[in-house]
Amino acid sequence: MSTFPGDASVDFVKQAPADRLPTLIRTRSGYRVFDPALIAGTHYQIDDSGTLVWTRLPAGSTALAVLAVGGASGLLLGDGWLFTLLWFVAGVVVGAGLAGLGLTIVHAIDDPERRYRNRTCGAPYSMDVTDRGSRAWELCVQAERLAATRSWVAGRVDRERQLPELLWAAVLGSGWAAEEIGRLVNPSTGPNLHAPA
Repeated sequence: MSTFPGDASVDFVKQAPADRLPTLIRTRSGYRVFDPALIAGTHYQIDDSGTLVWTRLPAGSTALAVLAVGGASGLLLGDGWLFTLLWFVAGVVVGAGLAGLGLTIVHAIDDPERRYRNRTCGAPYSMDVTDRGSRAWELCVQAERLAATRSWVAGRVDRERQLPELLWAAVLGSGWAAEEIGRLVNPSTGPNLHAPA
């Protein structure tokens, strides 16, 4: 399995989710690679569990809305602390149901998986890589390590951000894409991935 030669730890960074390779996630059994076309031009991203997440909603806003509905129903309809508490709980349940319904409607209208399958005639949009001895596994390791370097995060390497497309093509069997990943990981000329940023 080829990796960076020597100690490249000086170039590795602890990344925020936005800095990582957005179409490669670790699973319990290995890796899951997604076709970048699945989320290209959408308001979705892939979270660490492989679920598509709608990004137009600020984090925590759904929970705040549910609690607000519960609080409003408790204050407006409750009479005494026991009934206020009961109305609050009922409001939270109703608010959670409405939030779930709203997100289901959004996902039904703007479903990237359905659009991808229609566009590609049902082709799979992700692939699990579980064989540790396979070329696909080695490519996932290389891509993951490259995406964890300061050089990649800063854009000194792979300025066009082709790594997600290259990884998808390489995992599907493209020899050219695998060679390009190797070239990005071990450039013959260009920035030194092992030098401090």
